[in-house]
Amino acid sequence: MGKTETDVKNYIKGLHDLSTIPVLLGKIVGTCNDENATAEDLYKLITFDPALAERVLRVSNSALLGHSGQVKDIHQAIMFLGFERIKSLALGMTVMNAFPSRGAITAVNLWVHSYEVAFLSSVLSDVIPLTLPGECFLAGLLHDVGRIVFFGMDNARFLFTDTTETMFDQEMAAFGCTHADAGAWLVESLGMPKELGVPIKYHHLPSAAKESRNLVAAVALAEGLTRKFTARAENDGIWTAEHDALLKQYSIAPEEITAIGEKLNEARPEIEAMFTSP
Repeated sequence: MGKTETDVKNYIKGLHDLSTIPVLLGKIVGTCNDENATAEDLYKLITFDPALAERVLRVSNSALLGHSGQVKDIHQAIMFLGFERIKSLALGMTVMNAFPSRGAITAVNLWVHSYEVAFLSSVLSDVIPLTLPGECFLAGLLHDVGRIVFFGMDNARFLFTDTTETMFDQEMAAFGCTHADAGAWLVESLGMPKELGVPIKYHHLPSAAKESRNLVAAVALAEGLTRKFTARAENDGIWTAEHDALLKQYSIAPEEITAIGEKLNEARPEIEAMFTSP
């Protein structure tokens, strides 16, 4: 017998009760939601956790963000990348630290896939209006966090689901909900910005989103394109007529798609190294 929606919600609640979700995450969420928060406030939180600081520095120094080798400390990261992007990085990296990827190849590949979607979501912010690179990056990074929840809750049951057109039906049978539902519940439970839950919930069905539609479109297209460019079992970005409609809506030409694919191919080795290197 499969799990139920209630089981998944109770599991998410249990992450808080068992302190699986670190206290630091709550503080970072609070800081990111505080309009009066300063770069110094965020600096103090990031440097409080050496593992988080190392990961933020590593990503900040990534050639993907255009500052390879230039960022020596968190102050410089904030200066080079800006407060908003560092907020997104800190929030995303803290969630990743709460759901460790090392030690399980499936979890590693899920995070690699998520980072690829984050990268392309940020790239697509250049051609999709009213979107910011930082918010697109964070939404892309966390778009499949519901699958991480499923993996942590019952990895054997999760591994019986696949990424074919019947994926949602399989998830409903196994967990009583989809990973999009579970991810949206998780970010809501963490007190993350409401608009972040929208692309997580609707990244497979962008036409159903009633708000943040441009952000949803960026994440949905990014995931669909990663599947076109990447042969990875964990990549669930099934291309549908909705993706074709989005390309038409935002006037994204075939040559732009080719250029986006080339950027991902160039970035892929560095992305994979972030999750597989010591």
